[in-house]
Amino acid sequence: MKIIAESIFESAEGYVRARIPGIMCDNDGIIFAYCELRRDDSDWAVIDIGMKKSADGGKTWSDRQILVSGGKSDTVNNPLMITDGDILHFLYCVNYHRVFYKKSTDKGETWTEKRDITDSIREGTGDFFFSCIATGPCHGVRLSSGRLLVPVWLAYNKEDAKSHHPSVICLLYSDDRGESWHTGKINSLLADPSEFCVAESSDGTVIANIRHEEAEKCRVVARVTDECEITQLRFAENLPDPVCAAGLCSVGHELLFTNCANKNSRSRLELKRLTAESVTKEEILINEKGGYSDIAVSPDKKTAFILHENDKSIIFTSADVSF
Repeated sequence: MKIIAESIFESAEGYVRARIPGIMCDNDGIIFAYCELRRDDSDWAVIDIGMKKSADGGKTWSDRQILVSGGKSDTVNNPLMITDGDILHFLYCVNYHRVFYKKSTDKGETWTEKRDITDSIREGTGDFFFSCIATGPCHGVRLSSGRLLVPVWLAYNKEDAKSHHPSVICLLYSDDRGESWHTGKINSLLADPSEFCVAESSDGTVIANIRHEEAEKCRVVARVTDECEITQLRFAENLPDPVCAAGLCSVGHELLFTNCANKNSRSRLELKRLTAESVTKEEILINEKGGYSDIAVSPDKKTAFILHENDKSIIFTSADVSF
């Protein structure tokens, strides 16, 4: 397997760290790579969201575009995109408190004005009042039905409004291409579930792959119902994990999955080919170092595109695959 890797987001120009990568590839083969650009190491730093595009499989990249700026005081966090035909959907949070939505109809060259969708999320969370909220991160999905799905985690801590614990998870969804958003049922069956990813297999089954803080140091896999409820949770011992964000995408009846395959540290970033039941068929070492990661695949299903953290930078990797 041929693997090509390069750094595309560096700590520079006033930023001390690039974190929280996300990547998408549309039907025309345009790759959208985006991340947080932090002015210090904290999750609560002043943060901007940056994006680059590639039209040649990652050989060359556009100049960095700042999609949202934190200005002098705001934490702009957890960017997430969904490709949807001629629309590129973009969600992000501000100060882990409000969720905003934009879209582009020209491949990310221009964007609509931001729209605050936080109140519609609160309407769907019932009695659960959240003090922190975060989308994704990484990317959401457009299902074969046209529904848009966005993983979300929520935290409520009476003593510390900035704490990310204790947390629960749910799905944000839209059935009208982003015009309105609704919230699925909250899942609190795990100890501090948080960042998770979703994918749809070729038979229409929607799979969730979840980070958590149970004693078992492995991912939890689950199913998503038509009502956007996360069900049938089980520990996947073949997917060890040190409590870190991961990437997931569907390729026909199989899945591609990236994470730090080490129970004890964020290291050994691997690409795994999984069955729809999350059984490992193949695994490839991408980098001895690790961190958050995300994955997309080319329209011809021959190349996987991986974006992952590496020290203070974000690395783009392309890997030849065959489906």
